[in-house]
Amino acid sequence: MVLSTLPEISDEVRQTFESLLQKSFESDLKPGIITLGEILSIEKDGLMVDIGGKSEGFVPMKEIQDCSNADDLKSTYYVNQVTEFYILNEYDNNDKARAHYTLSLRRVAIWKNWDRLLEEKAQNKIVEATVTATTKGGVIVSVLGFKGFIPASQLRVAKMLSELVGENLPAKILEIDKLKNKLILSHREAIFEQKANARKETLEQLNQGDEVDGAIVKITDFGVFIDINGIDGLLPLSEITWRRIQHPSEVLTLGDKLKVTVLAVDRKLQRISLSLKRMQEDPWKTVKQNYQIGQEVDGRVSKLLNSGVLAELTPGIEAYCAFDQTGREYHMKESYRFRIVSIYAHDRRITLTYQGEADNAEVVS
Repeated sequence: MVLSTLPEISDEVRQTFESLLQKSFESDLKPGIITLGEILSIEKDGLMVDIGGKSEGFVPMKEIQDCSNADDLKSTYYVNQVTEFYILNEYDNNDKARAHYTLSLRRVAIWKNWDRLLEEKAQNKIVEATVTATTKGGVIVSVLGFKGFIPASQLRVAKMLSELVGENLPAKILEIDKLKNKLILSHREAIFEQKANARKETLEQLNQGDEVDGAIVKITDFGVFIDINGIDGLLPLSEITWRRIQHPSEVLTLGDKLKVTVLAVDRKLQRISLSLKRMQEDPWKTVKQNYQIGQEVDGRVSKLLNSGVLAELTPGIEAYCAFDQTGREYHMKESYRFRIVSIYAHDRRITLTYQGEADNAEVVS
């Protein structure tokens, strides 16, 4: 709406404005505070403002929300209008008799949102955070116009960080510092609160041996966490596969949907232990059917030891070959031809010699 004339203001309201304005004039003007000011003129590229104390300021167009030209300014603001301005900085001007400041209207509302954020934290409320960028340690978010940070450890999503840009995430405020412009949040805590009822029901119903479906929401050096109806169940590294692996990422990726079996449920601590490998048959149960003493086999070196090597014959079946006097060298992930010397199925152990050197064969069931 175009304001062609100044609306009529009652004497009481005008006196209130003048009182507030005078009080503002008497305060110390410095960057980083909000002060009252009266619009002196509407320029083509911004607003000239009297902020009292022999000081005036200029609001550039970029610091005025929803205005991009002089017509926008004239339809939104008017001369003698009193409102709040945020002081950005002081700048030099030829007029030595007055101080001059760069002001912002856009940042007034944003800066006031700090108080709202402080209240949200005090009441432990959930806020909406929009992911704007990613870093090595987490994601950058925007909350009520402020830049915030959610560490990777406080995320609970079955996606890569780069896939989150543009998404809105519920979050809890962990730390807020107005002076340092610091805002740290947790998506994980917000999700836990939202899924509290589902988590309680899941804990009551789950039992050891149950088979459940879930999605990987976090990968660590020691295993992966799988979302089981609101609970992060731990799938340890040793329970991922019968094969020897050094890190879960060798066989699993974030977001993978898996069917796993429940190893244990701790209702008091709200913890679930899971296994993926036990969804498949233990390969050692068929060792005696698949291997015989004296059989020549190909093995891929899976680990180098001080006394020899471990060679994987098939996924989940490793056999030991000691170093011999020839000083033969073995290399990781290289395949070699071996001969089976002994089979200790009960102890999950097979011994080998390099091809052509097998003798004193022995089998123990």
